[in-house]
Amino acid sequence: MKTIILLILLIFILPIGFPQAMASSEIYKYVDKDGNITFTNRRAPNAEKISIASFSRNTKSNQSKPGSDLNLPRVNDTTQKNRDAMRREILQKELIAEEKLFSETRNFLDEILNKPEFKNSFQEKTVQLKNKLLLHQRNVVALKKELGR
Repeated sequence: MKTIILLILLIFILPIGFPQAMASSEIYKYVDKDGNITFTNRRAPNAEKISIASFSRNTKSNQSKPGSDLNLPRVNDTTQKNRDAMRREILQKELIAEEKLFSETRNFLDEILNKPEFKNSFQEKTVQLKNKLLLHQRNVVALKKELGR
């Protein structure tokens, strides 16, 4: 009975100190020669130590003032609608092209599979065509999904 009570107390006491332990852990920011940024809890040469408390305060202040530190270009509604229409037109053209390629690949594959003299000699080609067919099918599904948004 004492062990159960002790376990229950530990369960309630440990979470109280855990967030403080997490907040005091060290985070390092490292930028390599190619400009890739890595955040880690391990020291690295030329890495900058970042305080989690100041990091969370900075992100909150940036969220409260949208665009405060960012100089993002603003686009008016008409320009954005024109861009969206152009994008939709491009996606529709891609969908038509993918459906055509899917159909052609399926017909060629059926032709090979239906002729016994081709079936044995083009076994590797049929595997490639089946893979190509699946790729076109996935592209068609993805394009339809994107156009549905």
